[in-house]
This record gives sequence, C-alpha cells and structure tokens, in this order.
Amino acid sequence: MDIKLSQAKGLSKEEFFGRLFEIRDQIHLKHLRVSGPGSYAQHVALGDFYGSLLDLADELIESYQGKYGIVTIKVNSSKDEDPISIIENLVKLTDSGQVYNMFKETWIQNQIDEISTLCYKTLYKLKNLK
Repeated sequence: MDIKLSQAKGLSKEEFFGRLFEIRDQIHLKHLRVSGPGSYAQHVALGDFYGSLLDLADELIESYQGKYGIVTIKVNSSKDEDPISIIENLVKLTDSGQVYNMFKETWIQNQIDEISTLCYKTLYKLKNLK
C-alpha cells in the first residue's frame, strides 16, 4: 500500500494509524534482509527507525484515543518496497501534509512533527552514510 499525496486525499485517521504499523513492519523486514556494501550502516539506520516509529505511533494513538476514545485500526499486509521510498512517502504525509492537517490539536501535530523528524534523520543516514 504505497500512499502518495494524491492517494492520501480522504485518508482517515484510522487508516493513517494502520499505515504507521505497516511501515514499521516493512522497515523491520528490510532491516533483517539488508546485505552488501554499506549494509551495516543501513541495518543500523533501519533498526533505529522501526524501533522509534513504533514508540512514536504508540504515543500518538494512545494520546488520540485518550481524548476521542478507542479507534479501530486495520493493518494491511506490507509489500516489498525500497526503504527510502517508504520513508519518503510517509514524510510527504506528515511534513505539513494531509495527515498533519487532519489534526487540529497542536499537541497531536507536534507528535506528527516527531515522525517527520525521524523520517528526515533516517533519510539522511540512508542516503549519506555507507
């Protein structure tokens, strides 16, 4: 499920929450299968990303549910995609994008900003550290 900006129109909060878990799983699988030149740096960067994303997603969803009640989250199976593309697509949604704007509460937007920060930090590592 590759969410591009054009496909994100109409994305619900629950679908976004589920997408965070899909991405976490995709990156974890990539982390376990990386090999070749530069693989150690990629392995570490992806490991940091999936662990941090899980914590950030958990905090975001728990705080949202604390105000609005329990939501139903569906997690689709993950596809085999390039980790840079996965992260770039996520940050298109979170970095002042459609997902960021679906939440009106600044404290939730701050949590979305933390996900963007994680994405950019990981993209830097994946693209520049070998």
